[in-house]
Amino acid sequence: MLLLGAAWAAPSQPLQPSPMPTQAATPCGPYRVGLREYPRLYQRDASGGFIGVDKEFFEMLAQRSGCRLEIQLESQPRIWQFLKRGELDLASWVIPSPERDLLVTVIPLIQSRPMTVTWRDGGPQTEAGFLADPALNAVTVRKSLYGAGYDELMQRLREQGRLSEAPDFETALRAFSARRSALLIAYPWGLLDQSPQWFSQVQLSDWHAGGPSVSSGLAISRSTVSAADRQRLEDAVRAMHRDGSLRRILDRYLPPEMVQHLAPGR
Repeated sequence: MLLLGAAWAAPSQPLQPSPMPTQAATPCGPYRVGLREYPRLYQRDASGGFIGVDKEFFEMLAQRSGCRLEIQLESQPRIWQFLKRGELDLASWVIPSPERDLLVTVIPLIQSRPMTVTWRDGGPQTEAGFLADPALNAVTVRKSLYGAGYDELMQRLREQGRLSEAPDFETALRAFSARRSALLIAYPWGLLDQSPQWFSQVQLSDWHAGGPSVSSGLAISRSTVSAADRQRLEDAVRAMHRDGSLRRILDRYLPPEMVQHLAPGR
């Protein structure tokens, strides 16, 4: 969920831990958490303070783990630069990759498959119905791959001249939102900045439930966070999964249409 945005600096904001008795004698941190302002994740409220999924998640993570965490606002490129240089220790909503696995340990938070996004008033809401209506077209990101089912659907629409291809997801989303297409394939985190009104007009569906899923999680630096503290943080995240705390945080800030397509990370 680390999406591109404007970079700006702000003072570090410490999150004070409430360690369990067994943790009190073992200091943990302070560790620097790289975040960026983004709707529903970490945004300012009317009083100028912060609210959102990341605000509550890292407060609870500090409490559960007994680790002292300090929030540092940055852009995505700077977060990765600072992680590489050892100037940040944690980041949220990171999709694992072989390159990133050399730098960080990623503790899964959520899993999701690609979703179809269609207009509620735009006709068929099934793949068969969509294919049967030659008046409906789709937009996708050029050279994107979403798994066999969706890739076959995009190819069929391409062959029928019913597919527009954009250079990036932001362009594809703008084209869809302007009603220039009736179908978009997206992962939930790509839609977080859309308004409640926008969500009320669209239908999110999973047309290929057996397809591959993508995990997004908490990234912990391998070079600046000790193995013992990485385990401590992972144990806290696992506990938040088990007792439903993480799901309740997501429910408070994300549209219900989106949350139903998310599964706990493994």
